[in-house]
Amino acid sequence: MKVERVSTQCESVDKLLNGGIEKGIITNFYGESGTGKTNVCIQIAATVAENGGKVVYIDTEGGFSPERFEQVAGEEALENILLRDPVDFTEQEEAIESIAEVVESEDVELVVVDSAVSLYRLQVNGENASEINQRLSRQLSELSKIARNNNIPVVITNQVYTSFDEEELELVGRDVPKYWSKALLKLTQKTNGTRKIKVSKHRSIPEGRSTQFEITNDGLSTPDNKGLF
Repeated sequence: MKVERVSTQCESVDKLLNGGIEKGIITNFYGESGTGKTNVCIQIAATVAENGGKVVYIDTEGGFSPERFEQVAGEEALENILLRDPVDFTEQEEAIESIAEVVESEDVELVVVDSAVSLYRLQVNGENASEINQRLSRQLSELSKIARNNNIPVVITNQVYTSFDEEELELVGRDVPKYWSKALLKLTQKTNGTRKIKVSKHRSIPEGRSTQFEITNDGLSTPDNKGLF
């Protein structure tokens, strides 16, 4: 069976991902602040919305800018964005629980959650970590089900922190988002202003494969040095 994908409209990123973001799974973009996670989300949402597709966009950090979206896609495409902006983890839970029906009734072609863990991070502490992790897992399970049942891509972003044991970046939520995300893509910022995107986990692409992209006024673009490495 052929895997269907949604283009990012960025040549280097599409080449890395064999054509774009896979339908039917959760794709997780993770990285430190300023690495381009929200811009990637807006770019993918703009691609779908420009082609007439509806997008459910759950914005937990207030990062979605209509002005930025219109720079990438135009004013008319903004009408295809169904925005949800939960302010705490319970509201995020309710937003995700409610979108299954919306996806079917509105013929939604993409779901974005930016970020999946920022409100989780505010909620979790040593005493309730197990309970909050279970709630996060249920949310991601529901998103995975929506992706599979409707054959659409679900894109989430993930914050990171430094793991002192391993001295490297670790996903907030650790094993929970790792399990439910069938594609894990790490974003880092290069010294020349470009961003690097590296495959950390994927069903069909070798781990460690990477490329670069730039963030411009019109969205994501391919830098002059666009080779995979």
